Amino acid sequence: MRKPDADEELPSTTKVSYGRWRRLGPMLVAGVVLLALLIGIGVPISLRAHTVSEARAIALDGIKQRGSDWYAADLLGYVAVLSHSDSYTRSALAETLTEERRGFLPGTATVIDVAMSSDGRLALVSDAQEGSGLWGLERNPEADRENLTGSRSTILDRGYGPVALSSDGRIAVIGDETSGDIKMWDLSEDDNPRRTVVRTGNYTGRLLDISLSADGMTLFAGFESGSVEIWSLGAGQKPRLLTRVREHTSGVSVVSASADGRKLLTISEDSAIVWSLNGPLHPALSSRVKSAEQRPAVSGWGGGVMSADGRRAIIGRTVWDVTDPARPTRVGSLPSPAEGGAPLAVAGDGSIVATVENEPGGVSSLDPVVIWGLKDPSHPILLATLRVPESQSRQLAMNEGGTVIAVGTRVGGAYSWLLPKLRANFIRDACVASQPLRPPPGFWERISEIQPPDVLNEEPFNICSRL
Repeated sequence: MRKPDADEELPSTTKVSYGRWRRLGPMLVAGVVLLALLIGIGVPISLRAHTVSEARAIALDGIKQRGSDWYAADLLGYVAVLSHSDSYTRSALAETLTEERRGFLPGTATVIDVAMSSDGRLALVSDAQEGSGLWGLERNPEADRENLTGSRSTILDRGYGPVALSSDGRIAVIGDETSGDIKMWDLSEDDNPRRTVVRTGNYTGRLLDISLSADGMTLFAGFESGSVEIWSLGAGQKPRLLTRVREHTSGVSVVSASADGRKLLTISEDSAIVWSLNGPLHPALSSRVKSAEQRPAVSGWGGGVMSADGRRAIIGRTVWDVTDPARPTRVGSLPSPAEGGAPLAVAGDGSIVATVENEPGGVSSLDPVVIWGLKDPSHPILLATLRVPESQSRQLAMNEGGTVIAVGTRVGGAYSWLLPKLRANFIRDACVASQPLRPPPGFWERISEIQPPDVLNEEPFNICSRL
């Protein structure tokens, strides 16, 4: 069709048609472009949905491999996350990794307390049914799991109560929670533990908690009466009571000392006290934090711990810098409030803490242990969630590096976890700690019906770098 000249007279019908074209033409062009865009967008959307479906199917294949082939379970989990990272694939992989790293301490049943050496190779467990004894925690080189195998080396005492272990595992202290008796064992000779009675009698009430300096030479004990005792356990000498103080008006449920024994955190229901112990004969009350001032809606607290370096204290759910014990500074708090008195454990430098959490809408007896990163205490990072299969967690212990956790339960015994060096991403940290190998030809086809992903053929083969 010839385009008319600008000054040419058009027939009336042509004028109408051409006018409509000028008005509708851009709209039609826009419609065509929009339709093309929708068609173009529709294809990636359908492909993406297909990828999500495949990723979740791979994650499910990984779940099925748990307990029978941990290498396959890990590989499938990593590939699922790389194919499509969402809450389903990441939680499936995280649960696989934590379950793989869980070990059991056979011969434990109803755990009252647990302590651990700084290297995480020795655990002291107090059990209401089995008594109090030592368990070695070691890797099994013949197993394909990334966990520790617990083996009981000896039962030290048929009684039970709060326990403490020196940093090197050579001094063990066991208290009787009912009578207040405290006994000490020198474990320097593996086949000949030497027992010494530290104190007898319940003249200050029920024993609630104990703590040791790293060298095992100073013992701290908290009692139901509100009193705190400090004992000297000098090598080759008879234990000696250095002092007894009473600044709490209710039972001292937490006694946590720094490694050098120069700072002490004590917690009762109504308050937390930071002590300076430059002279253990005359401990100085450096500062007091009252629970009512921090949580007005709660009548008290019971949980807490001090880091071995003496710089950080966790009181209830709040994180404090206690470098200067006379001027503690609140530097953060843990989210997801737990019940009062919930157990805590902390790494030596205070950068990692383990807590028992209340899981909303869940069964209280299955509340998990949560590992938090506190490098920036004002913004805690949830690093890992650990679950025990039987019952509610009761007590926690952590080695100095934050890589070994021991958890005592009410009816399921004691468990351990071998964790990677945690930074900010548990899945990647676990991958780096045990880099998966490339599967042999035909292996993928035996564990999954999904087409093998391209990542398995990449050079160099390094799944971890992409997480």
